[in-house]
Amino acid sequence: MKRLRLRMGLRWQLVLLFLLVSLIPLLIVASWTHQAGTRGLTSTIRRTLIEQAQYSLDRADRVINEQLHSLRRFSLRNISHNVASTNNDNSPSSLKGAYEALLNSVTYLERRVGENGQIIIINRNQQVIFATDKRLLFHKIDEPWWHKAYNNGLGYELIGDVQYDAETQQYSLPIAVPIPAPPSESKAAGILRVVIPLPKLAEVADSKKEGLEICLFDKHGRIICAPPDSGHHFSERIEMTEAAMSAINAGTEYYGSDMKGETNARGEQRISGWARTKSWRPREAERQNFTNRRRLSLQPSGQNFTDWRVLVSLPTSLAFKGVTEFTKDVLRFTLISCLVVIAIALVVSQRIVRPIRQVTGAARAIGRGEFDQEIPVTGSNEVGILAEEFNSMRWNLKSAVEKLTDEEKKMTAIVNSIAEGLILVDSNNRVLHINPAAERLLNISPDNIDKDITEIIQNDELIHIFEEDQRQILQHKPTDQIPSKNEGLNLISEVTLARYDEKLVLRIIASPFLNENGLILGTVYLFDDITREKEIDQMKSDFISLVSHELRTPLTSIIGFVSFILDGKAGAINDRQRNSLARVQRQSKRLAALINDLLDISRIESGRIQMDRAPISLLEIVRQRIEEIRPQADEKSIQMSLTAPESVPQILGDEARIGQVFTNLIGNAIKFTPDNGEVNVKVEADGNLLHVEVIDTGPGIPAEERQKIFDKFYQLSDISTRQQGGSGLGLSISKSIIEAHGGKLWIDDGNQGKGSNFQFVLPLVREDDNAKRKA
Repeated sequence: MKRLRLRMGLRWQLVLLFLLVSLIPLLIVASWTHQAGTRGLTSTIRRTLIEQAQYSLDRADRVINEQLHSLRRFSLRNISHNVASTNNDNSPSSLKGAYEALLNSVTYLERRVGENGQIIIINRNQQVIFATDKRLLFHKIDEPWWHKAYNNGLGYELIGDVQYDAETQQYSLPIAVPIPAPPSESKAAGILRVVIPLPKLAEVADSKKEGLEICLFDKHGRIICAPPDSGHHFSERIEMTEAAMSAINAGTEYYGSDMKGETNARGEQRISGWARTKSWRPREAERQNFTNRRRLSLQPSGQNFTDWRVLVSLPTSLAFKGVTEFTKDVLRFTLISCLVVIAIALVVSQRIVRPIRQVTGAARAIGRGEFDQEIPVTGSNEVGILAEEFNSMRWNLKSAVEKLTDEEKKMTAIVNSIAEGLILVDSNNRVLHINPAAERLLNISPDNIDKDITEIIQNDELIHIFEEDQRQILQHKPTDQIPSKNEGLNLISEVTLARYDEKLVLRIIASPFLNENGLILGTVYLFDDITREKEIDQMKSDFISLVSHELRTPLTSIIGFVSFILDGKAGAINDRQRNSLARVQRQSKRLAALINDLLDISRIESGRIQMDRAPISLLEIVRQRIEEIRPQADEKSIQMSLTAPESVPQILGDEARIGQVFTNLIGNAIKFTPDNGEVNVKVEADGNLLHVEVIDTGPGIPAEERQKIFDKFYQLSDISTRQQGGSGLGLSISKSIIEAHGGKLWIDDGNQGKGSNFQFVLPLVREDDNAKRKA
């Protein structure tokens, strides 16, 4: 027996354990009995709840029907003559006489409405000639219900919704009906207004059964009456349980239930049954002349009581109390049986648990980074095989971790050895790594790992750059520095830092790093010290400015003297001389334009350029520039068009400089568009911005060169493009002018991916800007 137990594998031990659990047949029988009893009890409770809902609904309908039926017995002819007599004679004596005559005629109505009701009789002139509230007598009223019931003399029986007065805690039904006029008149003599109290309506929601809750509501889910402890009040929306929604949305069904049980707002689980009204019928004609009417028809249509719903609910614990007690008895017996089985199972499970605990302990050690703990193999069964496989896995995992550690050290050494500064942050802006170059350039300590990058940087401009980069990376909005696709997303910015007695200029490149699903894991910031490059660039700009100024004076003289000779003021010249001088004049003007561009670039970079700020019409500027450049387009048979509304809001800017931008962009479009091509300029207002597009059908600009075309002196590498000539300064100047006006200039594909589309936006004139200028 002992040898058999030792040879028995884990699988057979588990089989033995499950065989010992002899409670399964008992649980199956108990479960079947419980389900059968629950189904039978559920069917009985469902029928009871629906019957209770239908009974409560019948009671509510009877309350309204009894009152309407009693009013139908009242003849309007009893008061018609007295009311009509006041329409032509509204003197106090006539009104008082009519009131006294009506006292006996409305005795029946007064008995029906009781002390809590209200009766008002108004003539055609809107004067109260009888009212149970003496304060209203002989006053003129102007209420919506009077106009609806009078209906321009045609008459209209107006039955209102059931109402509830919270102060008196009384329900009432307002009714306004036209009083027929004498046969000689066609219009109604007046209006009879009756407010009927409904004291019995509150009894509908009064249940004597423990836990039973009855709620009466209309087809829109508004409460009519409910028990006080339910938390529902008149006209409030009923709690939208599944049963309430079924009652509201019922089509052809007039009753239903929800026996699954729902938890209400009070945390109480209840089952429900419901029923809805099906006995009210609308009258055939809502409007008619009431001249010959002797009795009230009072046929409701559309009031809240014509389509009532009643929801009856019962706590689940109370409804299934018997089933619950039976279940408890079964559970008690099952628990005792389980105790016996557990005692047997503990003995058997001991042999299974011991080796598994050893595997668990070794797994925890590996989780702590300890790979030297080995599990002893004590047998050849499943547990022994598990131990052997675990030991093999431990060795493989140890080798893999060592390789990963070595690779991490290599990568860290490479990052720390590069000359540029590097900071790696996660998606929450927490610093993951800082290399020594970044510590030196930003003057920060290496013990700032896992801190927010905005906490360790003390420069406000740098913090603003970090925040703006993060915003653009998360939103992936295309700008002049960000391509429209997510691949190769690089945000480039520059910042000047004060370091002791000198300034340090850094170029910051922010690039997101993604996982295999394209989700952003963090951002890599690369800091490049370009102080020396900036100094060289400044010297180059100063040199260009100096040379341009020195060349401008003699060049102006050359152009002037050539023009003087060409005009014949220096004497007659032959055709050969004239052609040569004309060529000199054209090249001199071209050289002057180049010098002007160089001077503009120099002024822009040094900040010495002056921009006149005044409200201007961009639409007029673009029209003027198009007409000036149109001859160049006509030479190549290029069709030029302007797409814009009749007027656009003004912008605040320099008219000459904005015109220079249009000249550069439209001129480039004509220059690089082949013959018989098209150039289209679009202008439109977009929110608080003015959006401009210059679209051509030329060869377009490759995506890899679009970020470079705004650099100074840059020209495309294409040979045909270089043959067109140009200094390579126009786009750089245009970009600087637009940015100086608070706008942005960028390039995109033309129509259907062909040609180029240069776009820029400028802010519109705000009202506060105009107010400041006027002040």
